[in-house]
Amino acid sequence: MPREQKTVAEINEKLRSGEAVVMTAMDFKREVRAGRRFTVDDVDVVTTGTRGVMSGTSAMLALPLDVKTADIRRLVMNGVPCIPVSRPDDGEGLVDAVLYGTAESLDYFGRYGGGHVLRELVEGKDVEVECLLRGGGSRLTKVRLSQMPFARLYNFRNDFQNYTAFGNFKNMPSYLKRPTSIFSCRPLPQFRGMGAIGSGELNPLQNDPKRITVREGTGIVVNGVPGVVVSYGTRSAPAKPCLFVASDMHGMQPEFMGGFKTSFGVEVITSIGIPFAITSQDVLDGLAGCLDDSVPMPVADIGDRIPLFYSNYGEIWDGARLRVEFDPERCICCSFQCAAEYYCPMGAISWKDKTLDQDLCFACGACTGNCPGGAFKGMDDVPRGRIGQVRVAGHDVPVIFRQSNRYRSELMATYLRDLLVKGGFLLTDSQTLLKHRD
Repeated sequence: MPREQKTVAEINEKLRSGEAVVMTAMDFKREVRAGRRFTVDDVDVVTTGTRGVMSGTSAMLALPLDVKTADIRRLVMNGVPCIPVSRPDDGEGLVDAVLYGTAESLDYFGRYGGGHVLRELVEGKDVEVECLLRGGGSRLTKVRLSQMPFARLYNFRNDFQNYTAFGNFKNMPSYLKRPTSIFSCRPLPQFRGMGAIGSGELNPLQNDPKRITVREGTGIVVNGVPGVVVSYGTRSAPAKPCLFVASDMHGMQPEFMGGFKTSFGVEVITSIGIPFAITSQDVLDGLAGCLDDSVPMPVADIGDRIPLFYSNYGEIWDGARLRVEFDPERCICCSFQCAAEYYCPMGAISWKDKTLDQDLCFACGACTGNCPGGAFKGMDDVPRGRIGQVRVAGHDVPVIFRQSNRYRSELMATYLRDLLVKGGFLLTDSQTLLKHRD
């Protein structure tokens, strides 16, 4: 008879010996859809992942600056304000500073911010640091991540279990509508476009309905490096939990992070991957029961964010292209301004060069709804390359803005699986850690 339980220690021993069965959430759920009923003996670890806009992201950086913190009136990195936090008597050589991912550039307000700086640091680029001094004058220097002895990312509200899709549904006067929002790249046309957030069946918390796996102390991967779940996040609630996570920035992979423009201002992207140790049938049942078409997605009016309808993530992800394709032959060379380039939240489109940088592209689909020539495609056999659509109040409302990147969510799950298979990552028994703490 199959076992009903096994321990994290047993699974770690199998990982060390190369005998563990490790599956990504994509492969696991593909077999579930095919009718397979898993037991605890069939699989040892299932890896999940998510990449999306995580506005609670910040970093604590030890900057190599030859100036006393007490002398600093203002500190900016590539034009983005940050907060020096060292004590006045800490001496010279290093200045501790907090950089918020949503802090906006003083020079490129609304188009460049802390998330962009964090990615450029991880890319190994020089970042310009300007210290405005209390006695007048300033100090200007360039720093790199490799010069910082301490650089930690702290995200206080990461990985919401699921989120709300937003559209323009209520027949309200325009002056009562929010003209801009962090949930759109431009004002949404009434019943003719909506934005969606959430990785659906890949989302770690969505796969853990009984809160068995994701606990304080759980070892995870953040932007490609080991991290830890510190606790639940600042906006966490029983019906919509989120996480507070932390990790070292050294060794992070830039493709999993970055800055992100919205019509309201800049946001920041963070990615996490969480392994599920298959210690019981309850863990397996939570994973098997989390499929896109069973994950609820509230749909709200963007003006007041009050849910009006309910759909599911199958409407967003089933059959949708996970990457946006660009056909330069269909570019009609807009004479004044390329709308796709202007609204791209990642700056991945060059109208001049007729290129789409896939390393930067978030596959949000803003280009598919804003290119008059239809040069960008997000889905087969649908008008103008749509990236999905949701049936709302008798209307098929196209998705024109995704703030979760399912393509790299899958890459994160795959990356974590490969780490585990190679023995580069072991599971943390967070339940044992909690017992020791108590």
